[in-house]
Amino acid sequence: MSDTKPKALLEQAGRDMAGAVSVRLCSLGIELGLFKDLHTHGRSTSAQLAARLQLNERYVREWLHGIVLSGYVMFDKATREAWLSPDQAQLLVEDGGRFAQYGAFKLLNSALLPYEKLREAFKSGGGVGFEDYPPALWQALDHTGCARYRNFLVKDWLPHIPALTQRLKKGARFADFGCGTGRSTIELAKLFPESEFIGYDAFLPNIEQAGVNAKEAGVDRNITFKHWNMDEGSPGQYDIVATFDLIHDLPNPALGLRTLKHSMAQDGMFLLMDIEATEDPVDNSGPYGVFKLGISLHFCMTTSMWQGGEGMGTVGLSDSVLRNLCAEAGFSEVQKINIKHPLNSLYLIT
Repeated sequence: MSDTKPKALLEQAGRDMAGAVSVRLCSLGIELGLFKDLHTHGRSTSAQLAARLQLNERYVREWLHGIVLSGYVMFDKATREAWLSPDQAQLLVEDGGRFAQYGAFKLLNSALLPYEKLREAFKSGGGVGFEDYPPALWQALDHTGCARYRNFLVKDWLPHIPALTQRLKKGARFADFGCGTGRSTIELAKLFPESEFIGYDAFLPNIEQAGVNAKEAGVDRNITFKHWNMDEGSPGQYDIVATFDLIHDLPNPALGLRTLKHSMAQDGMFLLMDIEATEDPVDNSGPYGVFKLGISLHFCMTTSMWQGGEGMGTVGLSDSVLRNLCAEAGFSEVQKINIKHPLNSLYLIT
């Protein structure tokens, strides 16, 4: 046994363990309203926080000390008061903001919770089912979708696709497959009132929440949501079909792309947003690479296998894989849009 100290690896282990705990501390702060309360009321002690939120002060105090050390809350040692800086508020409180991360913290924490079922799947196959995750996971996906589509899709990415935006301005039938809670569909419906939008999703609670979200956004007149599964085949033909973070999740991505091709009008367009992935999974370097593989194992891949699928996974849809699948499905052209995003890729397919 070597006595040589593996210094670099030990330092990494310390950072990773602290980061894992920080995710849980942030999730508690989000779900219990601690961050929002600090943002609303400003400098507060743990006793004041606990009293306002009707929480146990001892737990709040221990959480506060930990989250301060994580760097997500400011703290005055003399007065024992905590508060959020503007940057911290952007990440942890701001609703639908460009830099909001509260949905991501909540998503990761929730995805890690069905651990026993995931461990069993390693031995017996299958996977973790949608119903095995807490409601917080679906709420988190709603939060992350709200921030991403409101800021990146409509403000940053669509200007790179003038042919698609011109058609939507004139009035088109647009189908969003795997719409989740409707955040992508809603942002597009707000921007293009002359077009007709329909969102499809296989998870009924998502469809129900999407209807609520659309009504709150004031776009329920030109938008409809329907419960539908890709196995049912094409639900109709549309001028534009779209998938946002869907294809890699499907039990059968090839079948999904064929269904989308059948759902396109003769001169239709297919807008595909998915996860930016290298050809070899181990080349997905940096912290986002670890995040992609981790969320794949804990959600994307395992839910696909739970449905009897192949488990493509979060980083399974590389550029070459997508192009091959599109060719097999009958598409003629695959154009990658240069959006320079650390997590997502965007394509216009015809």
